[in-house]
Amino acid sequence: VSLSSFDETVSSIDEMKEKIEQDISNFNDSIERKKNEIVVSQEEIEIYDAKYIGDTSKKTIYLTFDCGYENGYTAKILDILKEHDAKATFFMIGEEMREDKRPLIERMIEEGHAIGLHSNVHDVDKLYVNVDACVRDFDAQYKTLKEEYGVDTRIVRFPGGSACTYMNGQRRQFVAAMREKGYRCFDWNVSGEDSYGNPTVWSIQKNVFDTFFDYKNPIVLLHDANNADVTVDALPDILERIKAEGYSFETLENNEEYVYR
Repeated sequence: VSLSSFDETVSSIDEMKEKIEQDISNFNDSIERKKNEIVVSQEEIEIYDAKYIGDTSKKTIYLTFDCGYENGYTAKILDILKEHDAKATFFMIGEEMREDKRPLIERMIEEGHAIGLHSNVHDVDKLYVNVDACVRDFDAQYKTLKEEYGVDTRIVRFPGGSACTYMNGQRRQFVAAMREKGYRCFDWNVSGEDSYGNPTVWSIQKNVFDTFFDYKNPIVLLHDANNADVTVDALPDILERIKAEGYSFETLENNEEYVYR
């Protein structure tokens, strides 16, 4: 083989290598474009029990509080949210919608927060005894909230979430029944774990940010209950970091539902 022929072969191999590398680059670019172009219909979401949340072209946080038997912390939480210009969705328990709580609920509404349904009594033994009992419970709470406060909301959160074991393997039936009545179910993908054990400011903040940045549109679960003093202390730094990362705060009231896969 002549030296000239060998040089031509090497040159040809180099050209092929460059072409392959360019093809790979073009393929990767195409994949990224397709990821951004994928659109899934609501029908497909329901068929495959998939999850969907909001406009993924921008960084939005949906801060949510499960409210149960609050002990004076709601006003403090509202103060902190107002100070940081942050909106949240409060999933209320029916028993907490008493007359003495009216000023707090009216303040939530006036300050632009959303109110969702979290069942009447948060009693899983009664709520999940069967599908009909669950729907009746939420219907009753919906009626109270609409008639007493003028809030027509169809956003709900199951106590324990849609994948809780209390449903005894009938999760799809519970979710489907709620959808049939026009409700939209919302789980979460980030949790402060502030209602279990002995949470601290550090543990709540760590739990939030351990998975927060895995999502462009995280739904964060915190609690406004009788032991929410630590949550109140942890909240300002959580909000400040979220804002520093360029996220905007929105409520869930106009979103498609989000349920666990």
